[in-house]
Amino acid sequence: MRYFIIFLFTALFGCDTSSNTTAYNEYTQAKQIYIQAVLDNSKSKKIYALKEIVKCGEFLGFNVIEYKRELLKLKPKNPPKIIKSPLKIESNYIKILSFNPLNIKLSSRMKVKYFTLYKYHKHYKIFDIYNAKVNRFRMKKIDNLTIKIAQNDDKRVRIVISSKNKFKIKYSSKNNYLKVNFIGLKKIESLKLPIFKKYNPKTKIIVIDPGHGGKDPGGIGYHHIKEKNIVLPIGLYLKQDLQKKGYKVYITRNRDIFITLKNRTKFANRRKADLFISIHCNIAPSHPEVYGINTYFLSPARSARAKRVARLENSAIGNLRSTTQNIVLNFLNRDKIIASDKLAIDIQKSLIYNFKRYYKHINDGGVHPAPFWVLVGTNMPAILIETGFISNKMEALRLINKTYQKRYAQFIANGIDDYFRKNPW
Repeated sequence: MRYFIIFLFTALFGCDTSSNTTAYNEYTQAKQIYIQAVLDNSKSKKIYALKEIVKCGEFLGFNVIEYKRELLKLKPKNPPKIIKSPLKIESNYIKILSFNPLNIKLSSRMKVKYFTLYKYHKHYKIFDIYNAKVNRFRMKKIDNLTIKIAQNDDKRVRIVISSKNKFKIKYSSKNNYLKVNFIGLKKIESLKLPIFKKYNPKTKIIVIDPGHGGKDPGGIGYHHIKEKNIVLPIGLYLKQDLQKKGYKVYITRNRDIFITLKNRTKFANRRKADLFISIHCNIAPSHPEVYGINTYFLSPARSARAKRVARLENSAIGNLRSTTQNIVLNFLNRDKIIASDKLAIDIQKSLIYNFKRYYKHINDGGVHPAPFWVLVGTNMPAILIETGFISNKMEALRLINKTYQKRYAQFIANGIDDYFRKNPW
């Protein structure tokens, strides 16, 4: 049996092991595919992603025993050829590895077209990548060159390299990589994000997600107050406030309807949101004296309280195996966790500071990591706000008050402003 397992995993396909860098890029991409496979409940995608993870992980020297076990559980003794080609589940998104030289990871479905242009006293070298997407606009200045990468239409990413002076490049688009060398420029070893002193709200997209709805009332608290009926008006007021500030805003539901957790996430990703804000209420029926405002970001829970709250909010996903949950949580993007934590801190500070100006007995429940499944799979910083305890009489009566709801929305919007001032990109 042991030799069979060794043979099984040495026969896996798909990982580019030509170097540590390419193997690590394939490894991280496979982790994202696995997360999406869990959300879509796609067995074939799970099997493909786990194969990639095991092959690349072993090449890199990572411990992949847990992933091997999960793969063996998913793969039948005589597996049908479910996946004829891994191309079907390759990511649609390009991955920018560096700017100088410009190095971009493609999928095998992507096609590159190159052309030059001289217009408005500027020299342009342009690459169109077809069947491709980029998760957000990127810009980088290197000496007298400006590099811009953006979604040109639904299926095309455009890279524009421009300068007032003539310049030369050498490029290749082989083996699923687009590589562009700038002749005469000093190479930069690592990719650094551009830093801007100001930000324009009109360039920012925010998705608001009022929790629960329709057949799912959420928590039911004091005097049968339903969570879904509190978070919806707060979400709608927040949308109005953010639009007045200039942001482009979408909301997952604007009426009393039920939406699955995975469709809320997909909604945000399709709109290429910069932030995802999920609004909920807390409940502790056995402790009606407990009240307070809490903000959570997606991460493995560290406290019993965070785990309890997450269990309540995750009930809509049904019985997901703990092994699968642990694997997905191990795949969380560290940069996104850090950005989500910063966003949660800025919004929590805004809520507590501003509410204390108007009301007594405002309890700061703090910012906490927790494994909320409504946040899994988002491509952007994402948080979940527990607006208060509807099991507490004082807080429940405040939360159904329109003035309180409007102020809640206003203070969340102020926190979002604070976040973008500190993190303008």
